[in-house]
Amino acid sequence: MIYADLHVHTIYSDGVHEIEDVIQRVKECKIQAVSVCDHDTVFHYDLVKKACRSQGIECIRGVELSCYDRNVYKKVHVLGLWLNDNPIHVEQLCRNTLKCRDAYHRSLIHKLNEKGLDITYEEAKAYAPYNIVFKMHLFMAITAKYPQYNDLKTYKALFAGKTNAETDAQMGYIDVREGIEAILKDGGVPVLAHPCEYGNYDEIGTYVEYGLKGIEISHFCMKEKDYRLTQQYAQTYHLLQTGGSDFHNIHLTGLGTFGLTREQFAALKEGVKRN
Repeated sequence: MIYADLHVHTIYSDGVHEIEDVIQRVKECKIQAVSVCDHDTVFHYDLVKKACRSQGIECIRGVELSCYDRNVYKKVHVLGLWLNDNPIHVEQLCRNTLKCRDAYHRSLIHKLNEKGLDITYEEAKAYAPYNIVFKMHLFMAITAKYPQYNDLKTYKALFAGKTNAETDAQMGYIDVREGIEAILKDGGVPVLAHPCEYGNYDEIGTYVEYGLKGIEISHFCMKEKDYRLTQQYAQTYHLLQTGGSDFHNIHLTGLGTFGLTREQFAALKEGVKRN
């Protein structure tokens, strides 16, 4: 049974549900601890904490940094868990990334229009009331007009394909070393998120040298081989083990299947204390 889900998203980044709704769903799944790790977004923690307190759920302050390894031209997502109350180093990096991401998504709309998908920035922004427009909000604007496209396969086809270095540069991704160091400066635990998604396994040793402290061992995109690999790397580099659903949208990903058991969460917390 999943006791802790340390990777969920809300409408404050590329999720589609309000904070209160997400935490209510967490409660319904009998999950006892949660970390909202919205992409490059940390300013809403007081709201997250308030919602968790109202449901009696343990709250861990988190973020998911959109990083990049320019040595190998790969995206790298790094979670920052247990950030302090004033994560100024992380927030500074996030501001630039959000600005660049918003500009890129405005240009992406024109490409979607060329594919015959008639949406506007304003239509997408209606789904992003608190932050910039993310790809999920573009997808929601699309499915509002073209409901036949409302499935995970279509989302991946439109937005999760392989990009090039030029596109990645436009997105303003954070240098992976800078991201890890910022999380450490702000008292957090840097964790490699879903290494299978961007093929980050070969670089784990380098990231440990940068200060990486943990790795996700449970995530919805992992296959059987990934469960073995993440455990292997965790043991080799003495990494803390965490996990979560990466919940964004009830129609695309669910809660209660991926994350940590009570015993795994207790071991993680003990490891965080030692670190």
